[in-house]
Amino acid sequence: MQREEMLQKIREAGIIGAGGAGFPTYKKLDAQVEHIIANGAECEPLLYKDRYTMLREGKLLFRGLEIMQEITGAQKVTIAIKKKNKDIAEIYADAARKNGYDFFIYEDVYPAGDEYILVYEITGRRIPPGGIPLQVGAVVDNVETIVNIARAIDENQPVLDKYLSITGEVKEAITVRVPVGTSFEECLNLAGGLTTNQPAFLTGGVMMGKVQDGAENPVTKTLGGLIILPQDHYLIRKKTTPKETYTRIGHGQCDQCSLCTEMCPRYILGYPIEPHKVMRNLLMTGEAKERASLWAQYCVECNVCTMIACPEGLDPMHICIDAKALLKEKGLSRTEDELEILFRDVHPAREGREIPITTVYRRLGLVPYDRHNEFREVDFMPQKVVLALNTHIGSPAKPLVQVGDTVRRGQKIADVAADQLGAPVHASIDGRVTKIENNFITIEK
Repeated sequence: MQREEMLQKIREAGIIGAGGAGFPTYKKLDAQVEHIIANGAECEPLLYKDRYTMLREGKLLFRGLEIMQEITGAQKVTIAIKKKNKDIAEIYADAARKNGYDFFIYEDVYPAGDEYILVYEITGRRIPPGGIPLQVGAVVDNVETIVNIARAIDENQPVLDKYLSITGEVKEAITVRVPVGTSFEECLNLAGGLTTNQPAFLTGGVMMGKVQDGAENPVTKTLGGLIILPQDHYLIRKKTTPKETYTRIGHGQCDQCSLCTEMCPRYILGYPIEPHKVMRNLLMTGEAKERASLWAQYCVECNVCTMIACPEGLDPMHICIDAKALLKEKGLSRTEDELEILFRDVHPAREGREIPITTVYRRLGLVPYDRHNEFREVDFMPQKVVLALNTHIGSPAKPLVQVGDTVRRGQKIADVAADQLGAPVHASIDGRVTKIENNFITIEK
């Protein structure tokens, strides 16, 4: 199969990043690189979906890596995992040796799955500020994404299902594979139901995840974890604090201790991100506020500054998010001359400032929820799915169906124009289209 044909099949399958922002995979692979990194580090605490993707889909994982090598010309392949999953390196030692692949085993720290960190640890190269791995000859993809590549090329199968860890205030912490578009409520039923009367739904992870309202929300192609916590849990209260409140408190209480900066993972890699200087913009207006906000430009929103570093319980991460919004509004960014000076060497104390996962559990009150989410094989097909048309980076997919149409599982129901960045969407169950609105298509049996 020709390279362009493979890229087209990957696009047609609707494959996007399964563990992050949802960048369309065909576009990421349309390049020549030296090094492929399979990201199975599972950065966020409490989640095990990458572990079980690798354990259950080993043949497809290695096949997907072969396909990626064929497309990109990469000579080097590394599979990145955490020490908690080091048994995976033992299980697949022969297969890796046969293919000439390496395993990189990272400490059980946060954040470990950030591609900037992985690329540096594995290749010794730093991605330019605001850049992508391609600029240093690498491509990084989540292990589930790589499995989806193999399915698309060898089985002509689009993305229909999603590996997902379900944990927190549920009777059984589990990892499952469910059709994309399944409601949170049905996922919770698979986990035996709730153990709290006032649940809050945390999607993605405890550090970088968002709080969503309602059990009717659907599983998307990018969702890796569904964590249920009581509404009065510290994490939920922190993540739902209104802007007016965290801004007012930060304005009056930040004493410029700079711990948020000293513990920032990107700062200690040498990038010009200094949250304590961003906090100063709360006291500023006009050009001074804009200049101070530039120290937020390369913030990756890992949340170490807010959840771990700040001794006052302030919220530097959200101040950085607001500062980045201001920069975007004003069209401001660092100049090349500034970056020449501000992009420094890696901090000599970097290795001593990583955050052990056990520390994250203690600091955030998560020790009671530290349960291994064993994989459960479920014979499950929901009666209804709600499929998002805009979970990928780029243009939202446009519906190809109308209300009342009968569709089959695997049928393409929405697409993006060939000249636009994006990914098509496929029906994950057999059924009838009952609603199309607000960038969602609902299918019911």
